Amino acid sequence: MKSYLESLWKSAPAVILGALVWLSVGAFALAQSPSQEAVPVLEGLDPVLLVQGKEVQGNLKLTVTRGRSQYFFASEENKGVFEKDPARYEIQLDGACARMGPPVTGNPDLYSVYQGRIYIFGTGGCKKAFDAAPANYLEAASAAKPKAVFTQDALKRGKALIDKAVSALGGAARIDNLTSYQGKSTSLQHRQQGDVEVKTNLTILFPDRIRFEQVMPDWNNPSATRQMTTVITPIEVFGIRASDVRSLPNSARFDQEQEIKRWPLSILRDRKSAGFNPAAIGSGNIGETAVEQVAVDIDGTSYTLGIDPATSRILSLSYQRRGPQGNFGQFVQVFSDFRAVDGLTLPFKVNATFNDQPWKERSPTVESITINGKIDPALFEKPKAGKTQ
Repeated sequence: MKSYLESLWKSAPAVILGALVWLSVGAFALAQSPSQEAVPVLEGLDPVLLVQGKEVQGNLKLTVTRGRSQYFFASEENKGVFEKDPARYEIQLDGACARMGPPVTGNPDLYSVYQGRIYIFGTGGCKKAFDAAPANYLEAASAAKPKAVFTQDALKRGKALIDKAVSALGGAARIDNLTSYQGKSTSLQHRQQGDVEVKTNLTILFPDRIRFEQVMPDWNNPSATRQMTTVITPIEVFGIRASDVRSLPNSARFDQEQEIKRWPLSILRDRKSAGFNPAAIGSGNIGETAVEQVAVDIDGTSYTLGIDPATSRILSLSYQRRGPQGNFGQFVQVFSDFRAVDGLTLPFKVNATFNDQPWKERSPTVESITINGKIDPALFEKPKAGKTQ
């Protein structure tokens, strides 16, 4: 299967193909420049009847537009039903491919109905995989565990462990006062002809500017290289490849920001936010190393941190997320090779698994990290046509 990064530029306009990597990377997606005009969806079928298992063509004069999606209805009654509860009848996941999730978008005419909801897909293969086991690709269906209720003692011990982790990482002042981050890393990408090296550069200018670059061998000609860049600013998201600059949908922003929020460093920076209630949940092991486990909920995601009782370093992070095939499962990162960087102690090696299987693309070796360095503002400016950075 060709990598997302290699396929995305040749994909259909309705499809965005992304690649996900850790630490010195985030999520990357490039798409055709989005049109502002509404697009007819679901082959013009009435969505209210479609969720009932009935394929009935809508009337061209009875329409509702939601975002860029234009829906058609067979009757005024059905149009009214939709308008009273559009979230129930419209395409789910904000139009993302239901197999791969955002930022991969779906073809609005390639759909399935599951439990009274409409989902769309980037490719026929994605639809086939989803139809075979829908619950595997929907986060709500995959989250089987109810939210845990912790004792006051567990919460007290959890807070104490987090406080120690903050000190071990470099202290509250250095963690909370970051102005910029620059990181370079390498990882392996699996291809049919063998693994290839992917080089990644990530630049963050806090609080709201991100530049993510990847360089890798070309899929069709491994002796040539491809470089792709995505840039996020407060007002826009755009991608760069060769001499081509393209606007990206907001889902690319959300996905990149989510990846950064999942760093141990970011989790510790969130410790003062409302609802951050770490709880000690007992001891565990990372390989042969005993750790104290701390459960934390942030923005609806439950994380488990493995903290070394001797050094108070975060040695592991685990949570539920999409894997390389789009299905939800248990993602675990194990951190090692800790080094001092401008007052912070950060891991330079990550080994990642998904459902206990190695995930090479998520197992980078960090080459360098610069904290609070000077960042050229031009890195976040959109190049003019024919001029790339």
